[in-house]
Amino acid sequence: MVVLVAALLAGCAVGPSQRPPVATVNSDEPAAAPPSSGAAPPPPPVLPPLVPSSPKVDFVDCTAALLSRLGGAAALGGRDLRLGCASVPVGGAGSGGSSTSASEVDVTRVTLGPAPVGPVVPIAVLGDPGRRTGTQEALRLAARGPAELLEGRALYGVDVRGATGAAVDCITPTTRAAIDDADPAAADPVALAPLAAAAGTAARTCSQLLEDSLTEFDTATDADDLDEVRRALGAARLHAVGLGAGAATLARWAQAHPDQQGRLVLDGLPDPTAPDGVHADQRADAARRALDAFATACAGTGGCGLGTDPKGAVTDLVASLRRSPLPASPAATGFVPGREVTAGTAVSVLVDGLADPDSWPALGAALAAARRGDPAPVLARADARENEDGGFDLQVVADCNDRAERPTVDQVAAASARAAGTDPVFGGWFAQRSLVCSSWPVPTEAPAPFSGTALPTLLLGTDADPVVPLVESQRVAAGMQGAVLVSWLGAGHGAYPATPCISTVVGDFLLRENVPREETVCPP
Repeated sequence: MVVLVAALLAGCAVGPSQRPPVATVNSDEPAAAPPSSGAAPPPPPVLPPLVPSSPKVDFVDCTAALLSRLGGAAALGGRDLRLGCASVPVGGAGSGGSSTSASEVDVTRVTLGPAPVGPVVPIAVLGDPGRRTGTQEALRLAARGPAELLEGRALYGVDVRGATGAAVDCITPTTRAAIDDADPAAADPVALAPLAAAAGTAARTCSQLLEDSLTEFDTATDADDLDEVRRALGAARLHAVGLGAGAATLARWAQAHPDQQGRLVLDGLPDPTAPDGVHADQRADAARRALDAFATACAGTGGCGLGTDPKGAVTDLVASLRRSPLPASPAATGFVPGREVTAGTAVSVLVDGLADPDSWPALGAALAAARRGDPAPVLARADARENEDGGFDLQVVADCNDRAERPTVDQVAAASARAAGTDPVFGGWFAQRSLVCSSWPVPTEAPAPFSGTALPTLLLGTDADPVVPLVESQRVAAGMQGAVLVSWLGAGHGAYPATPCISTVVGDFLLRENVPREETVCPP
């Protein structure tokens, strides 16, 4: 049943809207078109065709090697998926005008069954570095998305420079821990001094180790590299799915190469122009809704370990750790020596876990263990977040290169005090994140908004996404030519392929040239 509502979702845009009414879906099916008014409807927008092509680089089977570090056979989702690996040279003198240094990006081909012998329709997949690489995201979509996605097509996971291979590794484990362990209730310059010192150390060591390439890890460079990958895949037009920062790379690439744009799905597209304060407030608000969803799921399992009120248990745990951190066992190995589970550690792990609903059972178990006085599971999750695959460092470097604001400690203290006063769990933590970039070089150009192109582009937004909140996706879509936003009222970072409703919308757009009605809403 489709209910037409005369107003946009709350927080969609400031000022009068020119968008059509919201189509709210009360089942797990995509919204249907409204009844005809009698007038002939305008012709549907035409999407570029899906044309097979042959890569100009050789892919070598790497199924066994990659699975050994991507979760084993379980990562295949019960499907006969095959992986092929290749490296594509990017940047340097032969990069078609790019001023960046020469590098390589890894590309992983994912097929259902043996690799095709002849041409195949390529669909590029870009992940969100620091959370999931392009390879990880392509494998996830192949394992969990509709099987038709791989019928006559191949997914190509594109790992941006610094994500794999010569991965960015410029922040020490001790500094990473200091950033994550900082007190989320710190609301004055003295209390924020440890976080400011860790941020300064990170900026200094990354500047020393990366030298001239420091500023090349950003969305603009990734967009230039992506076009070289497109040519290496032999694709006249690029059809692609991107998540988070990967979606931003695709949006920036399409603006520079509109004649090569194919069918693009941008899941969780961030707003590059959002002020730090707005960004922090909206992420904290989304995190609160994600915590509500986590608490409901946790209590519903009956074996969560956080009792009948998981949200209250988490709030109490954060307050308890602020008073008395949990030291690691003297016999514990593999962690930063002397590290404790602080309130900051718990909130950092919580925010990271809320973005990934698949991890919620393990997240609940780790938090429950901390409530019993056992810090090991939380420390293990923190260590994995900070030290696996270089994702932490690349995320810091790329985020700071893409943002122009460099707030002072006094400014962050004021923002943290205001936010923490209304939200004892998330408010201060999100407000403090801007301090991580405070010592970073300021970009030579201010971030520009995504203007879009004449071709329709499918945007997906998730209501309780603590990384890119729905309101942020709404704001971007409102000012982006060709953008068609579909909202998912669920939780986690990224909507596709969470539900049949979302999968149908994406499949219709990507595979069948059906552009959804603007403001379609899919249920949780």
